[in-house]
Amino acid sequence: MSDLSLSGGIRLPEPSRGDRKTQVGSTQHFTGGIVFGEGHGVRHGLESHLEANCAMVLAYRPDTKEIIEQVRFEWFDEFGEIHNHFIDFVVIRRDETVTGYAVRPIERASRKYLIELARIKAQAISQGVLDDFRLFTEDDVCPVERYNAGLFHSARRPDCFGDPVAQDVVRSMTGVVRMGDLVEKTRLDGMGFRALVRLIRSGHLKTLGYERLSHDVMVFKAKEV
Repeated sequence: MSDLSLSGGIRLPEPSRGDRKTQVGSTQHFTGGIVFGEGHGVRHGLESHLEANCAMVLAYRPDTKEIIEQVRFEWFDEFGEIHNHFIDFVVIRRDETVTGYAVRPIERASRKYLIELARIKAQAISQGVLDDFRLFTEDDVCPVERYNAGLFHSARRPDCFGDPVAQDVVRSMTGVVRMGDLVEKTRLDGMGFRALVRLIRSGHLKTLGYERLSHDVMVFKAKEV
């Protein structure tokens, strides 16, 4: 049998850059993975539904440049003993500041745990590893932000047909316009809506208010396409 030669096709995402491999299966809690980044992207491991929400929200904030999960940091306790702490997510922002996030439900954020985080935070900042370290709980998941992040993620892939059409429509728009009216001008229905969502994600369009993205949202041109 001759060797099978493959060319083209889909390139798989780069493997996780985390310092610890996350679980790929559990009978006790949610596990999974998600891909972020341009092109084929990078895989990120997840070990809870809260981590999934946290990753989605953080990855699609406008000031996020890069997100990495499970970053190892060595810290010492009050007795000088060295420990490893794996920071759930580290976000590098566009201004190059670096923030770590510990993801934990409120009911599991005990006083002992918070004292430990405070010690880790102080050491990470003093060593220049982080600029800030924060606890992320279910209270930090804004429903609007989570919904829009999910929409950005689902529409993240460029469309060589729909994108130029949406860009032409946006170039000619003036003032504040209903999103649905722009979709109608593209004559592309869902394809046009997704292309406009990508223009919101890129900052070319901005919403007038803070709300879930839909056909009824009012938008204006923030910069030239």
